[in-house]
Amino acid sequence: MGFISADIPGRGWEAPEKPLGDLIADAQLEALAPADKGGAQLAIMNPGGIRADLAYKAAGSEGDGVVTYGESYTVQPFTNMMNIVDLTGAQLITALQQQVSGPVNGASPKILQVSKGFAYTLDLTKTGADRIVVDSVKLNGAAIDPAKTYRVAMNEFLAGGGDGFTVLKEHKHKLVGASDLDCFNAYLGKSTAASPIAPPAADRITVVK
Repeated sequence: MGFISADIPGRGWEAPEKPLGDLIADAQLEALAPADKGGAQLAIMNPGGIRADLAYKAAGSEGDGVVTYGESYTVQPFTNMMNIVDLTGAQLITALQQQVSGPVNGASPKILQVSKGFAYTLDLTKTGADRIVVDSVKLNGAAIDPAKTYRVAMNEFLAGGGDGFTVLKEHKHKLVGASDLDCFNAYLGKSTAASPIAPPAADRITVVK
């Protein structure tokens, strides 16, 4: 199924950005970036959708470092269909602000997990939407342009405005792709015993405390 070089924590990780969240978002981006699959430029994942950790130690007879289908399913059991949509840079920034503000997430932030190349600073010394440092939001090193349109991959739960992300419902040009579990399994399936997946560094979101 797949191979990992060490534990990749998700559900049990306290920090806002989870190594397994990065891995899932990367898997979604890789699956949906091709032009004929939706042309995604970044992927975002809701933290509540990560239901477990990936453990290096074998749970059964599969061997240490082996990820079985059962283990990947335990991480992503909902089989949400992926949506690739158009969002403006302004909408994307509003989505980040909705992680830490509003009636749902103001008191208990829900930090979206993001694919590689997407980065920003989360300033926890501030309150509400001000916790997102707007001029720090970048894609592949370039500042997000509020007026520009971006192709963003996310599961159907988020695309429907779940978890308080009401701005995500304003998307346009939706394409329905593979399921989140299929994307995850395809990514894991490219790893080998000789070339296992290492835990992502979880360095995309800079947290100021």
